[in-house]
Amino acid sequence: MRYLALPIVLLALPLTAYAGNIKDTDLITSNTFFLPPSTQKTIFVQARNSSDNQDVSFHDLGSRLTAKGYQIIQDPDVAHYVVLANIVYCNITKPEMPVENIVASGYGGGFGSTMMSGLHGLTGMASMAGPQGALLGTAADMGLSAVEGIGSAVGSLFGSSSSTPKMPDDVNYACVADVQITEQSATPSVPVGMKTETDRQLGVYQTRLAADVHQKKLDEKEATPLLQQKLSAAVAGNF
Repeated sequence: MRYLALPIVLLALPLTAYAGNIKDTDLITSNTFFLPPSTQKTIFVQARNSSDNQDVSFHDLGSRLTAKGYQIIQDPDVAHYVVLANIVYCNITKPEMPVENIVASGYGGGFGSTMMSGLHGLTGMASMAGPQGALLGTAADMGLSAVEGIGSAVGSLFGSSSSTPKMPDDVNYACVADVQITEQSATPSVPVGMKTETDRQLGVYQTRLAADVHQKKLDEKEATPLLQQKLSAAVAGNF
């Protein structure tokens, strides 16, 4: 019995150490909104990733929506809802740029003054879907301007030294996504008791989401699936 128990202890030690690396997880949104009740259940989804971590995606968003009774279709012109999502940032957050500040700037906003000019591509993405469902441009054009701006800005934030940086202890790793949901059959009429936002088109809802993992030691592979699941669940939660 003594010899049989030893392998079990040795196998359990790495698993315990791995799980103990995560101290906390969180999800932050820039704003909340409520989609009007509707019997229409068709959705067109277009998701992009212009961040440093290309392994984070919305690959399970379709299955989450399907489980809620929605039908994913490939024609944006006939879909009742058009969902555009772009992961714009995945990296370690620094004390001078915490994830709360990134989210506070809102959909399409900058990541501080050094990143403001590089994010104009996100505004372009927002204009690709309106209440009438017209998507202009090609998919390859989405997020390119943001990629260039974020890449150069992150480089300046984390230093320009060519030497390999030392991985810090006790870090927050975050992924930020800009999400736009368009209800294409929205009409100018507004139900009693509800107010419209004067700074946006009727039927267009925008928000910035951020999922972050507080780790004892940076482990991107460990953080990636957790962040992906939180972001997908947050988008699907609006339906």
